[in-house]
Amino acid sequence: MMEAVTTITARKRILDFFVALAIGLSASAFLVVVFVWGWGYYGMPRLERPFHPYHNFLRPSSLAGLLFGIIAAGLFVLNLGYLIRKRFINLRYVGSLRTWMDFHVVTGLVGGGVVAFHAAFAPCSALGILALVALSITLLTGIVGRYIYVHIPRSLEGRELELGQVREQLDSCREQLEQAGVNARWLHEGETPEIRHQRVGLARSFASLIIGGRQRRRDYRQLRRAVLSSSELKPMARQILPVARNFCRHWQWMVRYHEWRDLLASWRFLHRWLAIVMLIVASFHIFLAFRYADLSVLGGLR
Repeated sequence: MMEAVTTITARKRILDFFVALAIGLSASAFLVVVFVWGWGYYGMPRLERPFHPYHNFLRPSSLAGLLFGIIAAGLFVLNLGYLIRKRFINLRYVGSLRTWMDFHVVTGLVGGGVVAFHAAFAPCSALGILALVALSITLLTGIVGRYIYVHIPRSLEGRELELGQVREQLDSCREQLEQAGVNARWLHEGETPEIRHQRVGLARSFASLIIGGRQRRRDYRQLRRAVLSSSELKPMARQILPVARNFCRHWQWMVRYHEWRDLLASWRFLHRWLAIVMLIVASFHIFLAFRYADLSVLGGLR
């Protein structure tokens, strides 16, 4: 029964991922079409743009420009849904944390692209430039954070696993491999890996993430060669290799658990405050635009 539930959860997770991917690709395709269509305007120097026929439609204060800005603001509001889901809503029927993380990434990246269209790729106000810079830095740290995120041990629902849970999954993988006939010597003599407790710097933690990934792939290649070279194990390779891959992954999680958790905590602190600064600057930009800017849709001339 438990295996059936796990399978259904995994399939739903895959479906949600592809839905988020389809939304992201569709939005990106639309932006590419708009960019190609408006290249004659976007590719001009800013001082020459008022003479282009698209200027009254694509400039930041025009109908299309403001629409891009409103869409971007809406996407960033939706982007905060992941934090609300993680902190305050512990209900599975509203979607798993992994699903919300996928949409967090999609709305962040697409929102950043829409902001560039809102600014017509040539922001001119000091506050607008500051907001765009803050957004760019936030997106960059988000991309780095996504790389860290996939290396942190998590359940199918998306919650970070505690050390004891990682140990249980490692032991479960080892037991399955041994029952399949895999030589215990390939499993590091069945011993529990030594867990590192010392704190290291941010740079060393990130380096540990990269090194751990390389070692995980190296260990898996070793196990894979051993399975495929065995006449007894090769027929069961399709069942054994996924377990072997999970075993190597859980092994690195055990060895580097504290380093990677500390790295994630440091990144989360940095990304959170950068996002707060970005939202504050963007809010001031929106307020000043509607309070003082000469918006054509509100009766302005420019």
